[in-house]
Amino acid sequence: MLYKYYNEIKNRILVIIICWVFSLTICYLYKEAILFMLIDSSNSFLSFNIKPHFIFTNITEIFYVYLELSVFITNQITIFILFYQTLMFFSLGLYKFEYRKLKFSFQIFIVSWLISTVLLYKIIIPFSWNFFLHFQNHLNTLQPISFFFEARLIEYFHYITNLYYICLINCQFLAVLIIVLTSLSKQLKKTFRKLFYLMFVVFSTIITPPDVLSQIGISVGLILIYELLIFIEQIRINMVTS
Repeated sequence: MLYKYYNEIKNRILVIIICWVFSLTICYLYKEAILFMLIDSSNSFLSFNIKPHFIFTNITEIFYVYLELSVFITNQITIFILFYQTLMFFSLGLYKFEYRKLKFSFQIFIVSWLISTVLLYKIIIPFSWNFFLHFQNHLNTLQPISFFFEARLIEYFHYITNLYYICLINCQFLAVLIIVLTSLSKQLKKTFRKLFYLMFVVFSTIITPPDVLSQIGISVGLILIYELLIFIEQIRINMVTS
């Protein structure tokens, strides 16, 4: 029996390794297209009518950027494969309600990952670049000091990946919060409502810049999600009782 489980784990790990190698190979073959998508996400060059260009100060820097980019994308793909293999491995030894809960948790994490990626690509990166690069204004002739930004390729890549991990961690925290709230009863949600409100305010203070409007916006959004979950559970209870 133990050998059977060992053999299954070994086969699943082998599948994950093979998928990682193939993903790495494909990502490296299309490295220029992937890098262009990351550069295009900022839209900062287009707003300043500048042709996208980067500098490098080391002869091997471009190669390492391409390699890090390929490994980065490959690892994200492999995480999904790892989640799927883990779910399939434990599915046969779980009850139906345990399997549904585990599957629901994986679905929440995947949806939060997709949301974090869309927010990063469509909102956070363009906004951050436009904010930091507005100090470089070519049209203002009365500006006493001129600034010109020369972006290093490897620094830009690290900037994008750092923003990605920050956004991903925040969205995963929201996913964990949703899973915890869905497992609590309606009475507990109402009893600890003030405590959750305080947690939302503290969390929004930690993840947002020192801006009152950003903190209020994040706090209000979390509170609305919290109240929406209570409302949905009340509707579900009324449908069951009726």
